[in-house]
Amino acid sequence: MPSKKPNITEVVLRDGQQSLIATRMKTEDMLPVLSKLDNVGYSSLEVWGGATYDCCLRFLNENPWDRLKVFKKKFKKTKLQMLLRGKNLVGYKEYDDSVIELFIKNAAKEGINIFRIFDALNDIENIKSSIEFVNNEKENSQGTICYTTSPVHNEKYWIKLAKDIEDIGAKSLAIKDMAGLLRPNVGYELIKKLKKNLKIPIHLHTHSTTGLADATNLKAYEAGVDNIDTSISSFSNLYAHTATESFISMIYKDDENPFDMNLLTNIAEHFQSVRPKYVQYEGSMRGVDINMLLYQVPGGMLSILEKQLVDLNKQHRLKDLIDEIPRIREDVGFVPLVTPSSQIVGAQALMNVLDGERYKTINKEFVDLVNGKYGQIPGKINSKLLKKIDKNIPDNESENMTISEYRKDFSNFCKSNNIKDFSKKDTDLLNYILFNKESKDFYLSSNKNTYNDIVGLQEGFGLYIE
Repeated sequence: MPSKKPNITEVVLRDGQQSLIATRMKTEDMLPVLSKLDNVGYSSLEVWGGATYDCCLRFLNENPWDRLKVFKKKFKKTKLQMLLRGKNLVGYKEYDDSVIELFIKNAAKEGINIFRIFDALNDIENIKSSIEFVNNEKENSQGTICYTTSPVHNEKYWIKLAKDIEDIGAKSLAIKDMAGLLRPNVGYELIKKLKKNLKIPIHLHTHSTTGLADATNLKAYEAGVDNIDTSISSFSNLYAHTATESFISMIYKDDENPFDMNLLTNIAEHFQSVRPKYVQYEGSMRGVDINMLLYQVPGGMLSILEKQLVDLNKQHRLKDLIDEIPRIREDVGFVPLVTPSSQIVGAQALMNVLDGERYKTINKEFVDLVNGKYGQIPGKINSKLLKKIDKNIPDNESENMTISEYRKDFSNFCKSNNIKDFSKKDTDLLNYILFNKESKDFYLSSNKNTYNDIVGLQEGFGLYIE
């Protein structure tokens, strides 16, 4: 056994709730246990990024930057971590380096210490600038492998990619196994070889969808991994992750355990108490789905697709939809399925199933994916699909505006709607750039939840004093 135990990152505030309740947890339901989470002794807390940013604006009527302010105020001992989609930031299209730099500068200022930076296609050119900007802020730039399996993805591929990530300046490496595909012994061998080839720390993030996560995490510990992601037990397993308490129990004897299990129990009880409020967002999965080893659908993606079918009253087509996803993935050169490629492939699969014909309707993002606008495709694209794509090339989009042009546009929007001019503040400007429609609705709303409103829940009314 390795002499050193791995550090633990708690993900309940981001990926745990994103995987199980479609990222709908409100900040007010996190507040009561933030101080307790800070006292556990985690190496970091994943609190931001991924889908949390747009869900705050789109569904929760919250400013994501105000949520981050709350976290910065409450977490005094533990580093804060976010998930960043490289050139896509927290959105679904590619942004100019000036926008990326502004976003990272403000995220670091507001409390993010560790930026887990990934690209859906594992195209290193798409994460290079983000790593550089994070390093400029003197924070931890964590380059990421989006793990998948296919004829073109093998151990040699992963080791070269990891070394390339280290060479462009990443301060740590994450293996992001979004669909729970990393098998225990494969993970053991991969981490062993990565430890020999890299100087930077190695983190593992895997999901429980296929039932492999607990064993894979344990074998990763045996291989000497530096950090493991877990989620508190009441928001664990299914589409999510290994339970925090379970993993701690795997690697520590009772008399050497540095974690307060009673404190963890209190935290788990809190999240157990709030989970029923979001039952409408839970997926139908009630146990392990070993078929995901074939379909490779990430937990968050699966729950969203299922919800879309329910909204269309087509839930009986879920099996057809899941069967179609790996077929499309093979057609487009075995792309890993993670945001935004997972949404692009998933949306195309939905069209194919609902149309009753493959590629009768082709969405613009799918065309862009095939044409390389999201980055380099790892494998070979189906020749018949390419012929269809040639007939569906959309008109060229206008170029993105500069920061100053965005700011002027935002200011004009505020003035024309007789609301406070939010454009002078970088974080409000970033909301406007990244999620234009959702931000307009948010700033026009008279009952949006602001930082003062959220803090007032705790300080003004004394609801959560500990």
